[in-house]
Amino acid sequence: MRNRFSWRAAILTAALLLIAAGCAPRYTMSVLIKMIKAQEDYFRQTVVPGFDKEHHGRTLVEPYTSTDSIEFEMDRCAATAGLVKVPFDKAPQLVREGRIKALDDFLTPAQIAEFNNDYLLTSLAKYNDKYYYVPRKFETRIMVYCKSKVSDALASWRKFKPAADSALRAVNGYGFPSAYALEEDPNQWDYFDIFMVGWVWSHTPYGGVYAPRIAHRGMRYSGTSLGLVDMAFQCRGDSTDVLSMRGDALTDVFFWESLYAWGGVYNPRMWTEAWSGTGIWNGIKEGAVFLSFMTQLDCFFIHGTGRDGLEGYLDDPDDLGVAVMPQGCSVELDKNGSPVRRGVRSITTGGWWWGIPAKAANPAVSYALARYITSNENQIQESNRFGMIPVRKDILSDISMMFGGAWIKQVYRISFQQLMNNKFTIIPANPHYNDISTLYLDAWYMIVAGGNWSADRQKPDREYIRKILESVYAPKAGAMLSR
Repeated sequence: MRNRFSWRAAILTAALLLIAAGCAPRYTMSVLIKMIKAQEDYFRQTVVPGFDKEHHGRTLVEPYTSTDSIEFEMDRCAATAGLVKVPFDKAPQLVREGRIKALDDFLTPAQIAEFNNDYLLTSLAKYNDKYYYVPRKFETRIMVYCKSKVSDALASWRKFKPAADSALRAVNGYGFPSAYALEEDPNQWDYFDIFMVGWVWSHTPYGGVYAPRIAHRGMRYSGTSLGLVDMAFQCRGDSTDVLSMRGDALTDVFFWESLYAWGGVYNPRMWTEAWSGTGIWNGIKEGAVFLSFMTQLDCFFIHGTGRDGLEGYLDDPDDLGVAVMPQGCSVELDKNGSPVRRGVRSITTGGWWWGIPAKAANPAVSYALARYITSNENQIQESNRFGMIPVRKDILSDISMMFGGAWIKQVYRISFQQLMNNKFTIIPANPHYNDISTLYLDAWYMIVAGGNWSADRQKPDREYIRKILESVYAPKAGAMLSR
């Protein structure tokens, strides 16, 4: 009897073990992320469960608060870390440190070919002839403006041109370029056009108030320094110029910034109140900003979507206009009235990657998760809800795949056009870039916000600005590069 009972108990135990084995997850993996709260909730509650259900595993979502802590978080979750969200500027460093696994090390040539066929700008994730990252999302700035206020400027700029021309003449000895006319299409604007519309708005009373109405980020943080670096590329600077803080491009940047501040084009609240992106949004809401340079995500916050906490900052959301970045150029003109140096519309392309930790237990599953997150359906959902520029070629080549209002498609159409303008322009892949970027903030606060653009603190003096950059900031940049 006892033997029969033991035999049945053994069978039951074996059956339970088999059932338990069948129910056990095939993997347990952590994915390290940094997202806004609404997007994190969506990712955690919708995207990840969909993958786990399909692959019969368990994925843990581990948020981190600062990109400077990525290494610490990867070490903390080393036993389970399978995927980590990495910003463009951090990507080369993690590869140099041997923390990210190369895709070529475990994917077949056919899979690498498929990877390149599906995603845009994969070459930006290539180091030493190997691919290391799967694109998560792209970011680039575009010009954002109030359509009604641009219409005002287009209707009245001619009557304001003589005074604006006189102000420019005091600085460059000529004024506006010969045969100057404000283009009706903001996509055709250059730096002189920004001065023109800014002059019109600051000399027109809105709500009974005369005030400058153009602004960009002014807080002492990377968002402000990146805007200055972008201008350097627009003025045909290269990575060497950006890192060394020398050359015509850098001088042109600070000359234009000084001119905009001196000429009453820039709203000084951007530095007196240290505006970040949120400061610009509120400035637009209260009518203190009519034009700025923002990401597509900013556009979603400014316009609003009516969900995920994005309620908008405009009384009339349809007043939001977007265009590619203005073309850079020199303030100086030649004897024929043409800019001495003609620039471009290219700025940096940024964004985020998905990287697989070098010690990931199952890189194939990690890669499958990255592919799932960036699948056609998931990309469209996240892009429409949270203002991400898609990374998939099929979506970007056919914006009609996106749903939502026409404004969403316009934001993506212009952002994609800007990406094409940017080509392969990214921030310099130099370990000292972040340190050098702080010098841009120091220089901008000294020269532009501080009004130290000439010996007498009157009209901006290009040669004076050049000497400050080359005598004060270029040597500091050089010392950082030589460490």
